[in-house]
Amino acid sequence: MKKLPIGKQDLPALIGDGYVYVDKTEYIYRLLDAGPYLFLSRPRRFGKSLLISTLYEIFRGNKALFKGLWIEDKIDWAPYPVIRVDFNEIDYRVQPLEYALSRQMDDIAAQYGLEIPGEQTSKDKFSHLLETLGSSDKKAVVLIDEYDKAITDFLGEDEERIRENVRTLKNFYGTLKSLDRYIHFVFITGVSKYGRVSIFSDLNNLNDITIHPDFAVLLGWTQEEMERYFDDRLSDLARHFKLDRSDLLENIRAYYNGYSWDGEHRVYNPYSLLNFFHHKAFRNFWFATGTPTFLTKLLRQQLIPAYELENFRANDFLLESADVHHIGLHALMLQTGYFTIQKITLSRDLSPLYHLGYPNREVRLSFLQNILAAYLDRPVDVTDVTLTQRMRRFLAEGDLPNFFALLSSIFASVPYQITRTEESYFHSVTHVVLALTGHVVHSEIPTNQGRMDAVLDAGERVYIFEFKLRESADAALAQIHERGYPERFRAAGKPLTLVGVAFDVEAKNVREWKAVEG
Repeated sequence: MKKLPIGKQDLPALIGDGYVYVDKTEYIYRLLDAGPYLFLSRPRRFGKSLLISTLYEIFRGNKALFKGLWIEDKIDWAPYPVIRVDFNEIDYRVQPLEYALSRQMDDIAAQYGLEIPGEQTSKDKFSHLLETLGSSDKKAVVLIDEYDKAITDFLGEDEERIRENVRTLKNFYGTLKSLDRYIHFVFITGVSKYGRVSIFSDLNNLNDITIHPDFAVLLGWTQEEMERYFDDRLSDLARHFKLDRSDLLENIRAYYNGYSWDGEHRVYNPYSLLNFFHHKAFRNFWFATGTPTFLTKLLRQQLIPAYELENFRANDFLLESADVHHIGLHALMLQTGYFTIQKITLSRDLSPLYHLGYPNREVRLSFLQNILAAYLDRPVDVTDVTLTQRMRRFLAEGDLPNFFALLSSIFASVPYQITRTEESYFHSVTHVVLALTGHVVHSEIPTNQGRMDAVLDAGERVYIFEFKLRESADAALAQIHERGYPERFRAAGKPLTLVGVAFDVEAKNVREWKAVEG
């Protein structure tokens, strides 16, 4: 077996040392024709740095490295001068970003045997490099990796540092527009898109290919790629888990597949998949590399119920909302990888409507655990995960007294300063708890008589929940009956349990509940 390239982001080292390389050069070839100014946003750990490394070797004319790959005989391999700016290598935390950028310009100049005269700003040094390198027989190529890292690293921590870094970057990148005549190709990657407004507002020729269908699988691995390049490891894992290959693939698909930027083609996050192959265990590998504390904080600040995250619809305006000082939760969740585009439909005016949701089981369950921890105001690693496991068992067994005893203990654990008195708050906490049981749960289901608050399929039984504030559990049950909610579930042949729940505004907890067979 070839070695697993966990953490490998340098193409020469990856290929030279015998690691698996999933050949993406056909899509990179399309990228070269789509220029000359391109921007691509993808979540962390998705292969952006490896893509930058691959482009660097292509533009440096390193044909030998691509022997046997798709692109080997498709281009002329003429070398270009390349200015490669990698914000993963810039130390902007302990020193000002301007100083760190200036040092990197000096390092790039040294690579080409150049010396930048005098004391100059990072922008001036960048300009000097472009003019010098781009004045030869070949114009310069500019590759920028993680352009927004000096901003995202300070989100929710230091607003003044963010403003300072935005000003620095806006000034630095402004060079690209004024020196276009020296530039052959520009490619910029990052996690977020808010820099396009805050940083690249002067660069009006920057083409955003983030959700362009031609590049939907440029990064990440498709199902076919996963099965082709890791065939031997899949056979080994089927023996390890004592599963048929088809059953193993279905479990892997449910847990790790599902990222999409066109609503049609779906890919795996390479980091999760590689770690799954290495550890031979279904764990939350990608999610563990970064905590969504800032997102759960926004969720509470913007008063967005957790159940609204399950199937959210957005238009182009929301997807493009990119102001670093006024960040929308849904757009940021898509850009950071906690949401994906599940499908795209057309509105009446033929404009696209994006259906957003969690990409897979890893992200959904992990994010919900973080939401519950945020409600309880405690670190996620000390949140009692056995609690939801017990609730799962109680629901499967129809043991509602013990289920509601645990639900009440959760509401009682929420700090007073976090609790609210709207029905959506009680509904949101209950939805998170129900979803974390692992059963299939849907909230706010539309019918011709109104919306059902929550429906949970526990395998052998279906529960229909109705929540009330300042009304009784009997009133909740009456609404279920009067509006005929159970009718759409009878065809499945499963027993139905109808549950009315009344919440107490003063106690901020469950006041009473009643259940009847449906």
